[in-house]
Formats: sequence, C-alpha cells, structure tokens
Amino acid sequence: MHDTPLYNSRIFDSYLKLLRQKYPHIDTAALLAHAGMNPHEVADPGHWFTQRQVDRFHDRLVQLTGGRGIAREAGRYAASPEALGPLRSFMLGMVGPEYIFHFISKVAPRFTRSSRCTHRRTGSREIEVTVAFNEGVRENPNQCENRMGFFEAAFLVFGHDFPEIEHTECVFDGGEVCRYLIRWRPALTARLLLARRITFIVLLVLCVSTFFLSHFLLEPVLICSLVFYLLLALLGNRVERKDLLASLTSMRNSSERLLAQVQENCDSALTINEIGKVISTRTELEDILASVNQVLHKRLGYGRGIMMLADPEKNALLLRGCFGLSPEDEEKIRRIELPLDDSVAPGVIVSCFRAQKSMLVDNIDDVRDQAIPENFSLFVALGVRSFICAPIVCEGEALGILAVDDANRDGGLLQSDLNLIQGVAPVIGVAIRNAMRLANERKLSDQLRKASEQLERRVSERTAELSQAYAELEFLYDSVSHDLRTPLRVIYGYGELLLDGYGERLDATAREYLSNIIGGGERMEATLDRMLDISEARIAPIKEIGVDLSAMAQRILAELRVTDVKRAVRVEIEEGVQVNGDEKLLASVMENLLGNAWKYSAGKPETVICFGRRDGICYVKDNGVGFDMSQANKLFLPFQRLHHGSDFAGHGLGLSMVRRMIERMGGTVWGEGKPGEGATFYFTIPPGDAS
Repeated sequence: MHDTPLYNSRIFDSYLKLLRQKYPHIDTAALLAHAGMNPHEVADPGHWFTQRQVDRFHDRLVQLTGGRGIAREAGRYAASPEALGPLRSFMLGMVGPEYIFHFISKVAPRFTRSSRCTHRRTGSREIEVTVAFNEGVRENPNQCENRMGFFEAAFLVFGHDFPEIEHTECVFDGGEVCRYLIRWRPALTARLLLARRITFIVLLVLCVSTFFLSHFLLEPVLICSLVFYLLLALLGNRVERKDLLASLTSMRNSSERLLAQVQENCDSALTINEIGKVISTRTELEDILASVNQVLHKRLGYGRGIMMLADPEKNALLLRGCFGLSPEDEEKIRRIELPLDDSVAPGVIVSCFRAQKSMLVDNIDDVRDQAIPENFSLFVALGVRSFICAPIVCEGEALGILAVDDANRDGGLLQSDLNLIQGVAPVIGVAIRNAMRLANERKLSDQLRKASEQLERRVSERTAELSQAYAELEFLYDSVSHDLRTPLRVIYGYGELLLDGYGERLDATAREYLSNIIGGGERMEATLDRMLDISEARIAPIKEIGVDLSAMAQRILAELRVTDVKRAVRVEIEEGVQVNGDEKLLASVMENLLGNAWKYSAGKPETVICFGRRDGICYVKDNGVGFDMSQANKLFLPFQRLHHGSDFAGHGLGLSMVRRMIERMGGTVWGEGKPGEGATFYFTIPPGDAS
C-alpha cells in the first residue's frame, strides 16, 4: 500500500499556501522533489499521492520548519480566507460546524482513500469521530495531527473558539482505530442570543413589578434593562447578519466552483457525444479521422493533436490524422515512423501503445533519453513542452494512439486533462474498428462476388463439357452395344455350329476350349445388354405412379424360388410398402437388390431375405456372405466386385444401375454389411409414402 495512490493533491495544496505565507524561506520545489512530487501534480485536483510520498513530505517538512506542529497548523490553515483547503469548500455552506460531521463520510473519500470516517453525537456540544483505516494502510503520527487541525478549522470558519479535541484512541498507541472526542463552547452568536433572552425575561419581570409596585428604583432599572436589551438585540442582529452574509458568500463561491466543474464535465460529455454522433454517420476511415479531428479541435481546447495508427502488419505507427498543425509541420510528422518491433528501444508513444496505458509527460526533457534523437528534436522545434498520450483501444486490442498538447497554455497539462483524453480515446477506437471491419466486409464482399462470377463461369463451362461428355458416352454406349453385338454373335454362333457339326472329331480339350469361347460370347452379350439398360435408365422419361413394393418383392422372390426349389428359404416381407416412382425403374431396383440377396446367401443352410420400411427408408436384408465396410465405397462403381467371380457369377453393373435409377427418382441408396453375417441395402424414394 506504500505505493498506492491514497491522498488527494488538495490536501498538500494547503501546505504549500501556508508555507508561502508563513515560511517563505522554504524552497517548496526542493521539498516536493524530495517527496517525489511535482508542482503540477499538487495543482491538479485530480491527482493522488502515495503513502511513501506523504511520509517523505512530512519528515522533510518537520526538518525544515523545526517543529512537529506544522501538520496541525496546516490543517487549521484550511479555515483561512486565503486558503481553499480540502474541506473549506464543503464547510462554508453549512449552518454550523456540528453539521459538517453529518457529511464527513461523504466528503472524506474525495480526499483520502486510506480510511473511513464515522461519527456519533455524544452530547449537546460533543461529537465522537472514528477513523478506521483500510487494510494494508499505515499512516504516520503527523497525519493524526493534520486531521485534528482540520477538525479545528471547521469551527474556526464559523467564528468559534478552538474546540477541545481529545484523542481517546490512536493506532500509534496500540489502538485499532483513531478516535477523537470533540467538545466546543457556544459561538458568539449563540451567547448573544442567550443573553438577549435572559435580558428579555428580566425586562418582563421589571415591567410587571413596576406596574404593581411603586418604588423609585424600579423605573431607572427598567430603563437600563430596556437599553441593555436593545443593545444586545442590535449587536446580535449585526453578528447574525454578518454570519449569514459570510455563509451566503461562501455558498455562492462554492456554487460557482461547482458550476465551473459541472460545466467542465458537461463540455467533456458533449465532446464525447458529438464525436459519437459524427462518427456514427461516417463509414470510411479517413472521413472518421478527419471528423474526429475537427471535433477535438473545436471542443477540447487543446492547441494541437495527432492520431497515429498501427499499419496492417503491426510493424509501425503512422500518422493518420492531426489538428492544429500547419501543413509544413504536418508533413514533417507524417514522415515519422515509430517501429513497433524490438529493433529500436521504445519511446513514450510506443510504450503507451504496447502497454495500453495513458501517459502524461509534464516536461518533454524528462523523456529525452527514451526518444529517437531525430524525432525528439522535431517535437522540441514544434514547441512541445508537455503532452498527453492515450492508447486508442477497442476490444482489448491497441489500434493506435491519440496525443495532444497546448503550447499556449499557462502551466502544464493536468490529470483532469488526462482523464478527458482517456474518455475520448475509446470512442475513437470503436469508430476506427467499425470502419476497418466495414472496409474488410466490403473487400470480402467484392472478393466473394468476383469468386462467384468466376465459379458461375466455370460451372457453365463444366456443365457444357459434362453435357458433351454425356452425349459422347451415350453415343459410345449405343455404338459399343450395337457394333459389338454382331461380331460376338458370329463368334459364338460359329462356335456352336463347330461344336454341333464337328464335336465328335474333337478331343476333350478342344471341346472345352470351344465351350469357353461360346460361354464368353454369351456373357459378353449379356454385359452389352446391361450397358444398354444403364443407358436406358439414364435417359428414359420418369413416369411417377403409386407402386406397391411389397407385392413386387413377393413376385420377384417367387420367381427366384423356381430357379432353386430345393433351397431352404425364409422370406419376411412387410405388407403395404408403397411409394411414388417409376414402376419400370423400381422393378429393376428390386430385381437387382433381391437378386443379389438370393445370390450371396446361397451358401447358407437357410436363406433369410427381408424387405420392409423403417422411418420412411426401405431396406433389403439378407444373411449372406456380407462385405467389409472398408470397401463400401466400391459398392456402386461399375465393374467393381467385392467377391471373386468364380464364387459368384455377375458382371459388376447391377448396383451401379441401382444407384443411377434411385438418383434419377430423387432418392439415395447405401449399404451396410459385415463379412459372414449378411448385408442390408437401404434406399429412399421421395416424396415419400403413397399410402
């Protein structure tokens, strides 16, 4: 807590005024330097000092003045007309000193953050004040004396004598808090009022006595009492009038100061509000910066200011806006680049940007060692004596800095100026971030538009190429199917004639070769028929009607039973499965799927084939040899077979045809299986059930 700001600068302003009046030989600048304070900090009502600075200030002051009573004397000095001590502006408007302690709990936090004050009335003219210190705070005894001086000042303001203050408990004597018992005598006005009341009662008694009793002394006493009463009344009225006039004057001064502070706060609020209104109507970054510069120059009253923003790569800070500078000076500053990398030691501006912490430089010479010599010389040539630098931050990210100075101002910039700039900078940050985002959105939108146009062109080109490829493929299908069919028939036809006419003259090996030639030709012709079926499935028009797949499955399986009447078969077909689709394509789909189930389950002791629908998805399930799911991507490719041709006959086009026909009807098909445990094929036919 020794380095935590705890005490407002207005407390020490009373010390300095007292020293200038009663101890002019003391060098206040050296005193402040010893304590680590600056004159502009003491003059700034928004500045706070630490306990370490306070201790050094008091210790040095006691040495210079030669008396430990200087702290209490400074507290009393707050009541003098020349001083505007920390409590005076609040006390002068009160009716009397006892009422000040009703507001002390509200007033104290404006001057100290080290403690909390409470009070309670213990008598007609007696108050107990308790000061409890915050955790970690350790004051020094001089501050107790200064506090009692403040209490005494409260009574001196209203013409009271010094009150009697008893320090009943003190933290420096082992107490937990500092406790003060304050007693006071009535003020002159109160005593005159009491004397007037007593005189009036005596006068009233004398009047009654004179009326009922005749005595030569009563009339002179009555006259003297009347004169004395009139004198007391006249004196009392004058004192009351004087006190009332002083109170009104004090209230007026306090009101004027309060109005000035309110006006300053209002101007700050109007500045921020005007900046918000201006930037809300701008979308371009350059327009926002120019508008903000105009408002800052118009409202803030600072002579000059610059805004530097980080470049997109965050390599350097560059000037993006300024006000109050001549074109020549602006051009000089625009040539300045402040690197943000570690290649150069950071100056005040870069440190402010990196740490996102505002800085007030009272004397530019204090930062000479931190600045780049060329930049420092330029700012000195521009007449910069003190300046404020605040980071422009939005959403936790530093975007740039705002720096202002005023070469024509008497004295340096104050903490209140820093507070104002700190309030303006975030508003600018929000506007800059919004402008950057809008620019990025526009850029992205333009890129997306160009990419969309390019994609449309490519899609059109690819569509044309695909249409041409399909046409060529259809031509190839037709050519292959028709042109190959005649030579194939010649080959295996002559083979059959040769086998019939000359089979007896051929040995067994020759007859086997000839049978293979005839069988290969027949299989090739069957494959060509399948290719024609694929072509027809691709180009044939779709005629959607209601189709009963359950009845179709019953018919297909009944035909398959005829081919192998000895096989043990268990068929489970769900009744009432109806869809909307092309009957011819659906018949081909069911024949292929049920035919595969029949073929690949032939080796089982009992063939189990199921057909049904679940959640709108039709399925064909068998208990055959199944397949490995790692090869499922090959299921629907032409001429791709997952089982050896010697084990199961086929040409590898069935499932490929199924997928093409299902997709033509707007559906999807997929399969699931497990080696040795069968397979299940699922397919959907939108728009769904026809039932």
